[in-house]
Amino acid sequence: MNFLSSNLRFLRKRRKLSQQQLADDLGVKRSNIAAYETKNVEPRLALINDIARYFEMPLEHLIMTNLTAIEPEELSVVANGGNALTVDSVTEIKEVSDKIKRVLDGFRIFYEFKREMNDPAQLGSDGDIENFLVFINHMSEYNKLIEQRVSPVSIVPPVSQQLGQTSVDSNR
Repeated sequence: MNFLSSNLRFLRKRRKLSQQQLADDLGVKRSNIAAYETKNVEPRLALINDIARYFEMPLEHLIMTNLTAIEPEELSVVANGGNALTVDSVTEIKEVSDKIKRVLDGFRIFYEFKREMNDPAQLGSDGDIENFLVFINHMSEYNKLIEQRVSPVSIVPPVSQQLGQTSVDSNR
């Protein structure tokens, strides 16, 4: 099912744009926007792509997803292809990451102590402790990588800010 016309109207109204404002921003006539919203005319694929970029919405969601049925909190996730992070999810990820770091540090301290307490002659034949310490170091590095990727730059603004903007990318 094609939801392009209802989604176009929905997204335009969410940004509080008139048909004329949207038409001006997209470089088409107001009557074209009206026709697209009433299903009288299907826009060219190039224009559909421009509309998707304008509303920062993946093309497939603009056409195939009924955006009017999606909860406002989830709309920003859909707009970012399902990859968006909310402020709450970033906070939760950082809290879990801190817990993981403390657990890994505790294991590292325990196994380094255990390694020091063992007979040096046995250490050559028992690589389990060394292997586990290497594993802990790898997991710690991976945990740091996740923390870096979940930086404030990747946080999605609230839906009201994201869809409330009336400007278009400057590269148009």
